Amino acid sequence: MSNNISIPEDILSQARAWYVVLGAEQAGADDWLAFTIWLEADPKHIDAYDRVELAVADIPAAAFDVPVASAPLADNVVSLEEKRRLLKPVNLTRLMGIAATLIVALTLMYSTNVFQSSPAQAQQYATNIGEYEDIVLSDGTRINLNTNTKLSVSMGKKARVITLHSGEAFFDIADDKKRGFVVNVRDTKITDIGTAFSVNFFDETLSVSVTEGIVDMQSPKEKIRLIKGQKATQLQGSDTMIIAAVDIANISTWRDGVLVFENAPLSGIVPELNRYFKTPIILVDESTAALTFSGVLNISDQDKMIGSIEALLPVSVERADKQIFLSGKN
Repeated sequence: MSNNISIPEDILSQARAWYVVLGAEQAGADDWLAFTIWLEADPKHIDAYDRVELAVADIPAAAFDVPVASAPLADNVVSLEEKRRLLKPVNLTRLMGIAATLIVALTLMYSTNVFQSSPAQAQQYATNIGEYEDIVLSDGTRINLNTNTKLSVSMGKKARVITLHSGEAFFDIADDKKRGFVVNVRDTKITDIGTAFSVNFFDETLSVSVTEGIVDMQSPKEKIRLIKGQKATQLQGSDTMIIAAVDIANISTWRDGVLVFENAPLSGIVPELNRYFKTPIILVDESTAALTFSGVLNISDQDKMIGSIEALLPVSVERADKQIFLSGKN
């Protein structure tokens, strides 16, 4: 290199900065890789670094962004020529390819929320058919999972976020002034305002029943507020919600091993019962499906449950092919 070559001052400043970084004891592999990329990016970078090394003994400390001893090369500083022998030559095209790959990878990671602030890594919970699970979160919140339920929990610094993927859960929320509590179901957000409530997401129909306090529900097209003793239902394919009164005593009776029905048709009862047992109940004809039932059914024992239905309704029961068939009595 000739000292007569004109090198822009900004490149010389970059070269001085690299000299300081690489001369530090804490310089690591990432620093060397970044330096190599910078070095190979422009021939003037090599000339600039050569000039800095040759002149380092005469450069005052003020010329550097951080203090540098105005003395000959220190023992722990390797000259550029030595660096060139230690570093394998890096093809600029290959470096550009690596950089492009990293950019794509970082973009994908960002789009999947790897670098975005999130409450926490989600903890997954699930129950099989006929199973129940009780969860106590780190804040004291209690969640009862009903049969065949899947949900995830993220306990962050600013929010407690539940995602109910399918099934049913009852939430008894612990008070936390600094963090809200949200349950996401599909594109509907259920926000707790100091309360206890049940969320059921079955066959793409969402229902929320409040036993204590208040909850807000917001779909893409509607926002409502529910109070104690109210139930909201969002039918499959609809963004709107239907609000009705509900008996608090009958909310989430499954936690006690029973289901309570009042003048409900078998066409609506049987799909609910089939959530709890691996042996499905089949309604043979429309007239049987139209029969209505009022009472309490035991969901901890399928045989006892079928016996109750048979005793209280004019139906015949037949078991075949791992199914239970209900038909009207002649």
